[in-house]
Amino acid sequence: MANLFTRIDNNGLNKYYGNFRYKNKRIRKYLGHSKKAAELALKKLEYDLLFNESRKEEIQHELKPACISFLASLEITGVSILHLKSINGKVRAFKAFCDKMSHSKISDTTPEVANQFIRSRAKQRVSNKYFSNFDDYIPKLTPTTLNKDIETLKRLFNYFIDMQWTESNPFRSIKKFKNLPKQRFHFSDNEIKRIMDNAGKFYDFYYLLLKTGIRATDAYKLKADHFDGKYLNIQMNKTGDFLSIPVPQEVLTIIKDRMDNSTIFPLLQSDRQRRSCVKNIQRLFEPDFVRTNNINLHTFRHTYAHNMLNKGAPKEVLQTLLGHRSIKTTEIYANWVRKEELERWV
Repeated sequence: MANLFTRIDNNGLNKYYGNFRYKNKRIRKYLGHSKKAAELALKKLEYDLLFNESRKEEIQHELKPACISFLASLEITGVSILHLKSINGKVRAFKAFCDKMSHSKISDTTPEVANQFIRSRAKQRVSNKYFSNFDDYIPKLTPTTLNKDIETLKRLFNYFIDMQWTESNPFRSIKKFKNLPKQRFHFSDNEIKRIMDNAGKFYDFYYLLLKTGIRATDAYKLKADHFDGKYLNIQMNKTGDFLSIPVPQEVLTIIKDRMDNSTIFPLLQSDRQRRSCVKNIQRLFEPDFVRTNNINLHTFRHTYAHNMLNKGAPKEVLQTLLGHRSIKTTEIYANWVRKEELERWV
């Protein structure tokens, strides 16, 4: 009989696993971070094992239905829509490569095929960068993107191994690309002044991002009931974790008149208006400067982190304010502390 059990990971979060026997074999499988999602995943797995044997035999050999099964398993674990979309894009690129090579079976993907795919990705160019249609700016994929491809496909084949559709992971042999650390761009005081002077109808939204450091995807959905006194309490889209942080009084004053709306920023509920909100900032800089520094709404978050470190905020405090699961993510900002602040501590 199947049952659930939990383990606590390195970040102190509960992880739910299924434990059951099938054909005299004990199977233990990770099912998700929430009990509800894990129960649903366990029921689906039991159904597949008991009532869908013929389909499993098909999946065992065919890559396409196996990839669909992998994406379905991610969806029920509570992965955010944006993250799922990103993973889906990487899996589709791999599937398209396999179709071109006439590799329709899981077993067709050998370590050499895996290397061929990553090499082909390394040669691809991106044509949808900011203003690229005006100046023919078509760069190659970055090492960060390629490394994410490798990790996603490792995860895909680990799923196949867990489901006993294959015995090896061809992407384990691929080494990551060297990715030289790069300081994340943040707005200077003069740039902030220029942005706010030209903010227009987006002024309150920019101000909130600048003074709280929350992600724009979380700010879009803000409602009055997300605020409890001076505290903001919200479940973050990217990780699904809950964020509870104090909000500066000047921010509360600015959004006070917006509390009666269904959302704090009703103007930004359409994709068109959100794109306009981003372009309103980007148009203030040269196209190449925007692309080089990846200027978008997330740059406000980098600027917030930079300003907090310059105030002397400990990285553990900044980790909580930004909602990072790992302190290592917060430490990326450590080299932003200005020289005067560093000298004060020496």
